[in-house]
Amino acid sequence: MSQASEQIKQKVLIVGAGFGGLTAASALAKKGNVEITVIDRHSYQLFSPLLYQVATGGLPEDDIAYPVRAAIPGVEFIRGEVIKVSFQANNIRLEDGRILYFDQLVFAVGSMGTTFGLPGVEENALQMKSLFEARAIRNRLLRTYEDVETGAKPKEALWVVVVGGGPTGVEISGAVAELQKSMHREFPKIAENASVTLVEAGPRLLPSFGEKSSGRAKGDLEHLGVQVKVDSAVDRMYPSDVHLKSGEVLPAGTIIWAAGVAAPAEWNDLGETDRSNRLVVSDTLRLQSNVWVVGDVAHVASKGKPPLPMVASVAMQQGRYVAASIEKILGGQEPKPFTYKDKGQMATIGRRRAVVELPSGPAMHGTLAWLSWLGLHVFYLAGGRNRVSVIADWFWNYISWGIGPKRPVID
Repeated sequence: MSQASEQIKQKVLIVGAGFGGLTAASALAKKGNVEITVIDRHSYQLFSPLLYQVATGGLPEDDIAYPVRAAIPGVEFIRGEVIKVSFQANNIRLEDGRILYFDQLVFAVGSMGTTFGLPGVEENALQMKSLFEARAIRNRLLRTYEDVETGAKPKEALWVVVVGGGPTGVEISGAVAELQKSMHREFPKIAENASVTLVEAGPRLLPSFGEKSSGRAKGDLEHLGVQVKVDSAVDRMYPSDVHLKSGEVLPAGTIIWAAGVAAPAEWNDLGETDRSNRLVVSDTLRLQSNVWVVGDVAHVASKGKPPLPMVASVAMQQGRYVAASIEKILGGQEPKPFTYKDKGQMATIGRRRAVVELPSGPAMHGTLAWLSWLGLHVFYLAGGRNRVSVIADWFWNYISWGIGPKRPVID
């Protein structure tokens, strides 16, 4: 037996089974020269870009949740909650008391919704960062029609206010507007009372996009019946209304908060953080020599440049980079600094509209942009079954829009 085969493989622990964590695990597994363990509180990878479609009944939950256990050959999965990380002892502690040791640690815990400390948001608004929250939105939207139909709630309960004019807010607003239009067949007596208002604190929607794309998104939403309010910062919320800093009050039966995300604050003691609780890492994505941070929780230090956006493409590129960097270190080399390759950005507005901006070339709008959005999201879905199921659901929803029954409310 050769000396190389007798060597003990290094242990790589990956905390988080999101885009960054699983991308790193998959890339490392292809080499087969390290022991890889992925730890996550859930046993599935959530395809969060399509959460809004679950929230509006367009897709079932299992279409965007891919089982992680045994998904990548050669990778061990442990379902658990990490409560402590020790750099000195090179180990992590799980909530059930187990201690796992590592030679290399990849920290990819993702992000969560943030309320910016505004009064009433936590208590009265529905957020959309998990399957549980998307399910809660869907059930609230659909159950409200039943409650209004029976007289248990007033017709004003059908008014929806969405706060946040980024891609998530734009997409959920368009989807809610189309859902409301499609309810005329099932609830002809009350459906016309439904409305959706999108509130954005800044001067325009999709602030990271160009002004033309921003204006096109606003026009497309208004065409769907969405009332768009820009320069309208929220001051506070109550169970049935949203108070703006201008003094205007927006009545609402359902309030959806899509105004921002932040990394989990419980890891702030691991190192320096920014105002979004993101850990400030070196240009090689490290907190220290054997601790790597990827995805939404990572703030790559760069003088004069804003932090990278908290999106899947960044996390996946960082996951691949960290896997390659670990391989280089095992081979006695130091990795070069991480470089992000901008792949562009996109947002969909309803069933046949989208805005797409690529790093080079003109921006796309309308049906062509929507088809590009569809293709990209299907391509990145984990698992062939998920891709087939999503395509089938989208096709059926497209041809049966306005005539088929909605997904039932599941208590």
